[in-house]
Amino acid sequence: MQKYHFIKDEMLVHIPMCTHQMPQKILVVGGCENIDKELSKYNLSLDIIHILDSDTDMVKKLQKLEESNFDVIIIASNMGSRRDFWIEVSKHLESKGVIASVMSNLVLDNQNAKDELNQIGAIYRIVMPYRYESMKDGIMATEYMVLASRFYHPTADIHLQRADLTDGFEYYNSDIAISAFQMPTFINKEYLGIIKR
Repeated sequence: MQKYHFIKDEMLVHIPMCTHQMPQKILVVGGCENIDKELSKYNLSLDIIHILDSDTDMVKKLQKLEESNFDVIIIASNMGSRRDFWIEVSKHLESKGVIASVMSNLVLDNQNAKDELNQIGAIYRIVMPYRYESMKDGIMATEYMVLASRFYHPTADIHLQRADLTDGFEYYNSDIAISAFQMPTFINKEYLGIIKR
């Protein structure tokens, strides 16, 4: 059901925005107008650049991008384990930058999820998947995103004032943000050494 799509949008935007301590330069890869809406909730001077998602041309679009050193990069569609994509994205992230991306399901598609996390983990020191609820065929299901960073940790460095005092959240808050990174024991065992905390 489309009416619950706000959960995905909020988790994709606010997890990285409340992890980075001073996000100003934001790159959105793919996405929709709802991401603009979520970003507009911050009373920060944001420089937002959108790149429309068009499958195989994405790396070329990134290569042509003049801007670099983004604080936060939000990837709104699953780019899988494409090494060329992840390397190109990393060139545009500042040293303390944070990336959030949609990823494969850790339970239902674990080989692709492992490939993605391994590829991202070859570049970043912190690679942590997190959960959110999604409505599929009238049933609430768990889906996953990943946060990657060389510096900021999503639970240790969460900006509590921004997470809890920003107006307009319907789903997101600091408790949701921290708990979203908690995984069941079987996932922790399955992804031991792949999830980088």
